[in-house]
Amino acid sequence: MENKEIILVTGASGFVGAELVKQLVEQGKKVRALRRKSSNVSFLQDYEGKFEWVYGDVNDIPSLEAAFENVAYVYHSAAMISFVPSEKYKMFKVNIEGTANMVNMALAKGVKKFLQVSSVSAFGRYDIQKEINEETKWVENDENTNYAIAKHRSELEVWRAKEEGLDVVIVNPATILGFGDWSQGSSQIFKNVFDEISFYPTGINGFISVEDVAKASIQLMESDISGERFILSAENIAFKDLFASIAKAFDKKIPSKPLSPFIREIGWRFYWLKSKLSGQQPLVTKETTLYTSRNYIYLNDKVKEALNFEFESIEEVVKRTCAKYLQAQFSKA
Repeated sequence: MENKEIILVTGASGFVGAELVKQLVEQGKKVRALRRKSSNVSFLQDYEGKFEWVYGDVNDIPSLEAAFENVAYVYHSAAMISFVPSEKYKMFKVNIEGTANMVNMALAKGVKKFLQVSSVSAFGRYDIQKEINEETKWVENDENTNYAIAKHRSELEVWRAKEEGLDVVIVNPATILGFGDWSQGSSQIFKNVFDEISFYPTGINGFISVEDVAKASIQLMESDISGERFILSAENIAFKDLFASIAKAFDKKIPSKPLSPFIREIGWRFYWLKSKLSGQQPLVTKETTLYTSRNYIYLNDKVKEALNFEFESIEEVVKRTCAKYLQAQFSKA
């Protein structure tokens, strides 16, 4: 990959997309970032002028025509994350149809390589503890969230494009931790602990820093690897231990009450009612309470061996991230 070849990043105003832009710019790459006019791009304000913004949407074909002009490589991280049942079809349109539009354009424009930022959700959900690796097959069942279905089907579009001649790689990050808007996504974990919630989920999950997601993605893009998917997960940790680690870094009270099935059922209903009254997205849903109560073990051997990749420990990620949130809070005071 030559530094002067244009790299397109979708979802550049999002958590992973913004980090990809930062790291690519710092490496001297020529970056074009796709954004909607309504997007909040404050996390990239220090990089303004060092890359090219282009307005567009993955469901707007004419805007993609312009975005793909002279593009050699594509990082597709744009996606909608929602666990609200009423947003199912909107999410499907963005994640599935949007990905189809992206790979179709990549094929038409002769893109050299296409990397999709997917999710471990694309492996599906299971009602028993199971180690999950890249060979784990999707199984249709009632445990699968609408988000998981959307991610699985979006990957099918990428594999279809592979069969049509596109050079592709898919990464499947576990729960991503890092400094961002702590009112959204997985970053809400930090705000909840900062606000000294009493309860913690009883499950186990994989976790990784946003920096490592971008770092591994870039290394995979620049490698000769093609037609493969890779789980990106640094460690499998109990939510109880993660919450305790965050609380200690914030010098806050450690959540001490496990979320029992009874409390979970009350909790998601409470937040559902609250969202109806406020008009805002619910912080907790039926899907998220079930997901965080299960044990999911994600194996990272494949990417470690392929890239000789060393993940940053989640303990260090938590310390650094909490320090940044504290600094941000103090600067507002």
